[in-house]
Amino acid sequence: MKYFIYCRKSSEEETKQIQSLETQERMLTEYADKYNLEIVEILKESKSAKTDGNRPLFSSMLERIKNKEASGVLVLHTDRLSRNGIESGQLIKLFEMGFIKEIRTPSRTYNSVTDMLYIDFDFVFAAHYSRNLSIRVKEGIETKLQKGEYPSYSPVGYVNKVGKIYPDPLREKHIQKAYKLYNSGEYTLKQISNILFADGFRTRIGNNKVHKSVIHRIFTDPVYYGAIRRKGTLYKGIHEPLVSKSLFDKVNDRLVGKNHSRKQKHTFLYDKFLSCKVCGCKLTASIKKGLYIYYYCTNSRSKCLEHKKYIPEGDMETLVKELIANFNLKKDMADLSLDLYIDDLKEEYKDKVFSKDILAKQILSIDEKLDRLLDLRIGNAIDEEKYKEKQTKLKNEKTELEISRGQLKANSLETTLELLYEIKNRACSLKELFDCDDFQVKSDVLNSLLWKLEIESQKIASVQYKLPYEYLKDVSKSDDILGWRRGRDSNSRRTFILRCFQDIRSRPLSDLSSK
Repeated sequence: MKYFIYCRKSSEEETKQIQSLETQERMLTEYADKYNLEIVEILKESKSAKTDGNRPLFSSMLERIKNKEASGVLVLHTDRLSRNGIESGQLIKLFEMGFIKEIRTPSRTYNSVTDMLYIDFDFVFAAHYSRNLSIRVKEGIETKLQKGEYPSYSPVGYVNKVGKIYPDPLREKHIQKAYKLYNSGEYTLKQISNILFADGFRTRIGNNKVHKSVIHRIFTDPVYYGAIRRKGTLYKGIHEPLVSKSLFDKVNDRLVGKNHSRKQKHTFLYDKFLSCKVCGCKLTASIKKGLYIYYYCTNSRSKCLEHKKYIPEGDMETLVKELIANFNLKKDMADLSLDLYIDDLKEEYKDKVFSKDILAKQILSIDEKLDRLLDLRIGNAIDEEKYKEKQTKLKNEKTELEISRGQLKANSLETTLELLYEIKNRACSLKELFDCDDFQVKSDVLNSLLWKLEIESQKIASVQYKLPYEYLKDVSKSDDILGWRRGRDSNSRRTFILRCFQDIRSRPLSDLSSK
């Protein structure tokens, strides 16, 4: 009688299966040699037997048995042959039709009708074990999700430790940089992939470049701001976020087409700030003779003569330097004004907890809605499908609110004071920073300071500053402390301060201060 040796394991990872394919092969070949069994071929595959049609070598073996290449199967255990009813039935059917004469394991031989009854029991128990295992795995995953634990292999930027995930010290900075680059609107996914590769970001396996599709997946996975998504439901994770929820939302807005920036072949220092005073069109830049950069009106309305007036980049830099030099914020007055403001701010923070209270009330309201929804389901006032749809929506809203409430903790008085000092120090050192030769530092200064420069006759005709510089420019030369503190007791002061902070947070300052 001729035999096929069949070896199977469910995964390539040896830790998930007691006997590896090599171990099964060794044990079965030794058994075949001992009993002088004629082996046609040794078949090995790493596939699950839980569902039928999943194992090409197994299906091929059955066809070859029908073609009478062999009439026996040697396997380490019967559960290696099947864990589902369909393929179990195929084996027994081949035995009843006479194609299979014998199925052997090192511990037992099956070659009679009675033996087939016993092997059928083995197949049933194997299938039952698989079903129960699947249920237990799903229950375990749900338990971990409810506890806020990531239930599987860690995503890029995290590592698994003792059943939880933690930021990967080798990759977390790359993830954070990727978000900042894409949020700037100046880089495509492919460009970010190339930049990160140059910075040393590699795949875990193979040490290769991380493809742009993986970058896209990183940008859309809520795990990076502290949530875990499974089958459309969000769970609040206990792991440390790598980015803020607001940054995650901004990046996803860009991914779906909002605020999409055009890809540029060259990066010019001033073009995104410049517009024509005469026609309102943007100024663009081009490189002439492969060396010299010139700025000029695009004349997109075809009625402006300013587009004939080219401004060399050197002349544009001179104009901007004069603008920044005229800003000239007085350090002693800035220090005094800041000290006075901080005294007021400390008083405000004694009762400034309304945001957290509002979020807490909203979370409590959702809990009450979930309870009422459950009562409706128990009373059959709502069907199962509608119940799950509304339950998922409410739970997702609750998760978002809990994450927002958790991130409010970082907005402490100390953090606010640090931002204020950063504003003051930056405003007092604009000229020194811009006088350096580093393109990125110059770009950061301009991004922090300017909204728009209008150009007419190769001169700056008007300037629109960003907050807080729009306010500071009006008092930069004043020695009147009342002027510095103008509007401090009005409602507009609160709006002004909040807008200042929004502007500062939208332009991370760490890069600039590190240059």
